[in-house]
Amino acid sequence: MWGSLQCEYPSAHLIDLFDDNNLCLLNDGSPTRRTPPSQNPSCVDLSLTSSNLASQCNWKVLSCSYGSDHLPILISLSQSVPISPMPFPPLLKFRTSKAKWAEFQQFVTSQTDLFPEITVENFLQTYNDFISALLTSANQFIPIKKSPKDFIPSPPWWDSECTEIIRKRDEMEEVFMEFPSLENYLNFQKTNAKSKRELSLKKRNGWSRFCESLSPRTPSSLVWKKIKNFRGSFTDSNPVFNDPSVWLYDFLDRLAPPFVPPENCFPSFSPSPPSYDRMDDPFTFDELCSVLDNLHDSAPGIDGIPYSFLKKCSDSSKLILLSILNKIYETGFVPDSWKHQIIIPILKPHKDPKDPSSYRPIALSSVLAKIMEHLIKNRLEWILESRNILSKSQFGFGKGMGTMDSLSVFSSEIRLAFSRGHHLVGVFLDVTSAYDSVLLPLLRQKMLQLSLPARMVNIICNLFMERYISVRVQGTMYPPRIVWKGLPQGSVLSPILYSLYTSELDSSCSSDCDILQYADDIALYYASESIDDCSVRLNSAIQNLYIWLVDHGLSLSGPKSSVVVFSRKRLIPDIDIVLENETIEVKNNVKFLGVYFDSRMTGTVHLNYIKEKCEVGVNVLRSLSGVWWGAHPYTQKLIYNAIVRSHFDYGSFLLEPCNKSALADWDKIQAKCLRIICGAMKSSPIKALQVECLDPPLFLRRQYLCDRFLYKAVQNSCHPLLTSLCHLSNFIPSSTYWTHKEAPCLFKSYEKIIAASPLFQFPGNPLFAVPFHALVFRPNVITYFGINKEDPGANVRFKKLLNEQFPGWRTMFTEASKLSADNPVGSAVWVPDMKLTLSFKCSPRISVFSGETIAIYEAVSLVESHNLNKTIIFTDSRSCLEDILKFPLRSRDVHPINLKTRELLFKCHSAGIEVALAWIPGHSGISGNEQADICAKWSICNGAETYANCFAQDLRSLAKIDLNKRWNDAWNCTRHVKAKFYGSLQPDIPLKPWFFEFRKYSKFSTSTIIRLRLGHNCSPHFL
Repeated sequence: MWGSLQCEYPSAHLIDLFDDNNLCLLNDGSPTRRTPPSQNPSCVDLSLTSSNLASQCNWKVLSCSYGSDHLPILISLSQSVPISPMPFPPLLKFRTSKAKWAEFQQFVTSQTDLFPEITVENFLQTYNDFISALLTSANQFIPIKKSPKDFIPSPPWWDSECTEIIRKRDEMEEVFMEFPSLENYLNFQKTNAKSKRELSLKKRNGWSRFCESLSPRTPSSLVWKKIKNFRGSFTDSNPVFNDPSVWLYDFLDRLAPPFVPPENCFPSFSPSPPSYDRMDDPFTFDELCSVLDNLHDSAPGIDGIPYSFLKKCSDSSKLILLSILNKIYETGFVPDSWKHQIIIPILKPHKDPKDPSSYRPIALSSVLAKIMEHLIKNRLEWILESRNILSKSQFGFGKGMGTMDSLSVFSSEIRLAFSRGHHLVGVFLDVTSAYDSVLLPLLRQKMLQLSLPARMVNIICNLFMERYISVRVQGTMYPPRIVWKGLPQGSVLSPILYSLYTSELDSSCSSDCDILQYADDIALYYASESIDDCSVRLNSAIQNLYIWLVDHGLSLSGPKSSVVVFSRKRLIPDIDIVLENETIEVKNNVKFLGVYFDSRMTGTVHLNYIKEKCEVGVNVLRSLSGVWWGAHPYTQKLIYNAIVRSHFDYGSFLLEPCNKSALADWDKIQAKCLRIICGAMKSSPIKALQVECLDPPLFLRRQYLCDRFLYKAVQNSCHPLLTSLCHLSNFIPSSTYWTHKEAPCLFKSYEKIIAASPLFQFPGNPLFAVPFHALVFRPNVITYFGINKEDPGANVRFKKLLNEQFPGWRTMFTEASKLSADNPVGSAVWVPDMKLTLSFKCSPRISVFSGETIAIYEAVSLVESHNLNKTIIFTDSRSCLEDILKFPLRSRDVHPINLKTRELLFKCHSAGIEVALAWIPGHSGISGNEQADICAKWSICNGAETYANCFAQDLRSLAKIDLNKRWNDAWNCTRHVKAKFYGSLQPDIPLKPWFFEFRKYSKFSTSTIIRLRLGHNCSPHFL
């Protein structure tokens, strides 16, 4: 039946069943299963549909089986259905990984060399010619990405060999179809089986490569995406389920209101006024290079030019670009392409796709405009920080500040209120569409009132006022609209300009309560014994804050705002906090900057929240390996650090003391992850697993993270956290609240700081105490002088190279030495031709690295003070020279002494004094270096005690030492009670897990070895 040569008994019952359910059969009698020549064709696969659809269906059996014994069936509908649009062409259309950069650079240079001298009259035309030269060269020497229609992406493990395997299999199937003999059938079956084996091996090897490619920076979402790709499951983003017409026009109206704005919202395109401010001087080549060196390719603007085009240009072409940028900065006239931005709506996580406010408008600008923004941002940031213009309560996007600073202040204030027996009421406010609502004329007025450089103000206004935006969504580019307010999200200037715009926000309510800001998140709080006093104060503050925000075009979101009463009382007292005549909801907990604070500070809500998030990471680890198969423990440990332990780390030290049972759940998750990584049995001792994977107990790691954070914060003598901890330290020994509670981690770290005093502290970030031009200056630093440590004649070669490359230059040698952990650090400078030694005895708590920075600083100071021209200073600390070479405005941490060294080097450069710093290998027989080492050892006991204080950077390294000491002590106590066998093999905490050195071992091998080391395995002895 239905094409088969015989009819079996159940067929009649099937027909009755089809009739009863009003179903139609689509089969046309064609065989649907591949059979040997000796067997009859089979039509075993049936296709059913309702009678309404049957007339519109087209049924067809495909000839290729794709390796199966059943033939695929194609069912198509004659009626058209909505089809997902093809992805729009990428903005970065060039395949830069295969570019011929040498030819690209040569062509661009040949074009830019023909440009005339850049003047006010021709700089815009020269800019267009420069863009044309880049694109012409790119079209010749960089291949273009291909995005064919109806392209189905291959699995991540697929390669050309897989394609060849499939081709051979399909050829054998075609031969069998044309000549259906038994021999051809058997050949096809053999080829098919072989192709399955080879593809399975390819997939397994591809899986191994994927696991090896993972790093701590790999987000869990990307890991899951790759796992789904390996499984062959792809998500369908059909626009039928997210129609842009539902939300797009309201989204556009919020960015670009459809009405005529006031006249002052448009910039006056007159040339910039003359300026005598040094920060309005033309940008230097060092500034441009420093910016380009720290940029990487991202989505380009409408011109399609990535950063790599500019980074690969020759110095002469970069100088042309610099001249163009300086003319733009001088005149204030910007190219039209800089004012046209593409807006990509990004749906916020867990938001309703039909709500216009659920989308984040990311602006894509021309990369040349972004380079101008980076140049301006570096100067503007230095001006605002060095003049203390920004609000002290604003912790967002400030250099050296982060969410942890704000969270630590808030948690300490709550602990302090509990110690006094007070309530603390917190009001958490959210500014609606903060960046999009900034009034640009008011921002310009503020900048002028603050006496910012006139040209800088003018170029910023011309960049952001009267912009054109085009929204691109689901393959469609919508017509451009004029934007006359707001700061573009995606611009590097937007965060700092918003901080400047709201710099006076805290003055509107600081007299009534305390305030914390992080970008557009605001927290008002007040502590008092009387809940009514808190209510009066906070209501007054919110009213004043509301008036200030309205005057600045901003508004608060009532539904997103909340109130939490932090109190030790069993019954939380009622309170009414009003915003725009509506009472803000009072909650038992609040999520502030990623951390949940509950009203009693038990930490239970946050602990359970993190527990749920970590379970996702645990599932990722499970999917990557089993006991005897999968990713290597090295890879899995990296993944665990990235997607599980990172959740434990963020803000966890702020919670203690907290609910111990909820905190114990974290320890169980850690143990579960370590068992998966090691392939260990469930009975394996947890303490032994921690040592085997070098993952300390979580309570020790929390204290370690707290130490590192506070050791960094203490560098700023004006940090508000220090005041809170000072007050808290007076209550903990005497307050009844702390009688049966463990002291907070922050207090323990604060006690260590008191014990380590005195410290080098600064009233702000030491970076901004250095002149701006010294920060962007590129000193003459040689990190390789041409001498290796193994050279037998290093001293002779050193003298030869010195005479060849630096004839007539004076030499100086610097060195630092420390004999033991308790001894001071000796720093010394040896000047051979002057027979001069500078010796310094430094604090025992500082590192040898800090001692090296002191020696180099003193050497440069000697050069500058005595005008010693043509001096080269040699050191055997390459890390110190690399720290000096860092671009401070883009580096996370630069030693304060090295900042002073930079300043002195810039002074020497400005005065025409030639100074070079060079690295030579230590203890290689170079006479000057050996003499400096002798002087440094002598300085340990006899040097001048100029540097008796300790640096915050060195305290952070002490945090690791303290962690290892406490962990070793705990392990020594544990290994004699539990994990005795493993403790005999591993009596001390290792520097790194043993399996990090054996990455080629299979998971089967590592699991076997680990189980043997732990003494818990499936051997008869253990069972």
